[in-house]
Amino acid sequence: MKRILYTLITTKQRGVIPTLFRVLLMPLSWLYGSIVWIRNYCFTSGIFKQKQLPCSVISVGNIVVGGTGKTPAVAAIAKLLENKGFQVAILLRGYKRRSSEEIMVVSDDKNRLCSREECGDEADMLTRQLPNVPIVVGKQRYLTGEAAIDRFKSDVLILDDGFQHRQLARDVDILTIDATQPYGTGALLPIGTLREPITAIERADIILLTRTDAIDTQIADLKAELNQLAPNKPILESKHQPTSLYWLNCPDKHATIPIKNLTGKRLLAVCGIGNPDAFVATLEAYNPEAVELFAFPDHHAYTESDLQQIEHQMQQYEAEWVVTTQKDEQKLASLSTELPIVVLAIELVIKDGEEDLMKALQIQ
Repeated sequence: MKRILYTLITTKQRGVIPTLFRVLLMPLSWLYGSIVWIRNYCFTSGIFKQKQLPCSVISVGNIVVGGTGKTPAVAAIAKLLENKGFQVAILLRGYKRRSSEEIMVVSDDKNRLCSREECGDEADMLTRQLPNVPIVVGKQRYLTGEAAIDRFKSDVLILDDGFQHRQLARDVDILTIDATQPYGTGALLPIGTLREPITAIERADIILLTRTDAIDTQIADLKAELNQLAPNKPILESKHQPTSLYWLNCPDKHATIPIKNLTGKRLLAVCGIGNPDAFVATLEAYNPEAVELFAFPDHHAYTESDLQQIEHQMQQYEAEWVVTTQKDEQKLASLSTELPIVVLAIELVIKDGEEDLMKALQIQ
C-alpha cells in the first residue's frame, strides 16, 4: 500500500483510481497551500522573526519533495569552501533518525560519532563523503548552528534542505532544481510533489540546475522560464557525474570496478531515492544491455523480505548485477546477502566552474 500511494503522488498516472485519489485529496492540497502561503507571508512581512547567527549561512534546498540533488550540492559546495580555507560545518534536520537528542554531532573534523540509524540517511552519506567537515543534526537549526560555531569555530554554515526553514536567517538561499523535472508533478502536496507553489522560486538568491546534461537541447527554454519567475538571479548548471563503482560488501571501497563494465550488462536498478528515473538515466548512459528499475519509497529501510523480492526480480529479468546508490548502500549492507550488488558513487559537478559559484555566493 505504501508503494502504491508513493507512486500515485510522485507520478502523473492517469485512470479512474489515480484521478479519484487526487480528487479526494484536493481539499487537503488547498489547505496545505493556504498554510504555506500564510507562513511565507508572515516571514516576508516580518510578523515572524528570523534568528541571526554570527557567521555566513548558506541554505541549499528545493521546492519539490526529494530527488533534486540538494544533498550532492551541499557536498560539492562544502568541498569547494573547505578547499578555499573556510571552516565549514553542515546542519541537517536528520530526517527519520532514531535518536531524539536535540543536538547531535554526527562527525567532527576527524571522527564519526554516531551510527546511520541515529543520524539519518543524508547525514550518514555526507559524513562518508566529507570526513573533514563537521556535521550536526537537530530540528532547531539555530541551536545546531550555535553548537557548530562554539565547538568548531565555523565561519560558514551550510543548511541541508533549508529553503523552507525560514526561522534561521541566511546570507544566500540556493535553490536546486532538477532540470529533468523542474516542477515535479506540478501540484502541491499531498496530491503532487511540490512543497511550495512555483512562485516561491523568486525567493532564491541562486538557482542551481541539476542533471542539465540530460536535457541539453531544452536548457535554454528552462532558463528563460526561470528568468521570468526569478528575474536577475544567477542560474548555474550542474550534472551528476559517476565517480566510482564498487561491490556492496567489499571492505575496501577503494577497490573499484571500472564504470565502463556496466556496458553490455543486464542491470537491476534498486533504490529508495526521490527521483529513481534519474538514476536509471545515469546507468543507461553507459549502454548496458538493459536496465530494469525496482524502486522503493524515498528513505526506505530495507528488510530481508525486500532482499527476497530483489532476488526474485533479478531472476525474472535475468539481471547480472544489482546496482544501487550511496544513499541506499548502508541500509542494504546491514543485511546479509550474497546478491551481486554494486554501488554507483556520484558527485555533483558544477558546469559553470568554481569561480562562478564563489562569485554568486559572494563569499570572500
